[in-house]
Amino acid sequence: MNNNKWFTRPWFYIAILFYFFLGYTTLGYGEKWASMIFPEDHYFENVGAISLAVASVLSFYVFIRALKTRRATRMHGLKLMVYLGLALLYFFGAGEEISWGQRIFNIQEPASLQGENVQDELNIHNLAVFENSKWLKADTIFTVFWMCFAVLLPWGALLWERFGKFAETLSPIVDWHIGILFLLNFFGARFVQPFFKSTYTYQSIPYLQAVQEVKESNYEFLFIFLSLIVLWELNQRIREALKS
Repeated sequence: MNNNKWFTRPWFYIAILFYFFLGYTTLGYGEKWASMIFPEDHYFENVGAISLAVASVLSFYVFIRALKTRRATRMHGLKLMVYLGLALLYFFGAGEEISWGQRIFNIQEPASLQGENVQDELNIHNLAVFENSKWLKADTIFTVFWMCFAVLLPWGALLWERFGKFAETLSPIVDWHIGILFLLNFFGARFVQPFFKSTYTYQSIPYLQAVQEVKESNYEFLFIFLSLIVLWELNQRIREALKS
């Protein structure tokens, strides 16, 4: 790993993996702990929502900074739209996580949505049309997004230089190392499932849903660092443009 970049240093990966490990071990802490961290508006969901909100703010800042320096960097307009799209996507995700403040502000679900949302919440991703579809389910769409943006795109750019140069003009290319953490979280969730199933006794939330809550929260936490890497790469481009 290139130690000149904070996001390629071993300590960064050790710290993130340790956090993942602690998160998954909470599945075996017992019913009292489970009731405090797995339900809606508790630890894992709140961490996820806050992480996406932070990623959104960072991405809006990236978009504004890229827009202001566009003349110097000669950035393609589509890449600017990708920056803005990421900011809006993270903002949407944060809102969806907390059902757009439904429980915080005690908002009544509109009559037109009653029966359409499988969890009776004020959000889109839990609508029956998505929840009952294998390909439109939020978890599937979420997985496709991070797999493409954090794994396939940077790894493709790393292995195929010609593709990398073309893709970099149209989209931010994050460092390929970050994709390792996304993959480890994905496979880690599957790996730990058998270990805590017998000790998990919290009846209000099914065991597999609790595993999903930890996994999603970890993904969303990673988006903070993904956004910081995008910002770091933009700053590098700006510096290079100002030198020339």
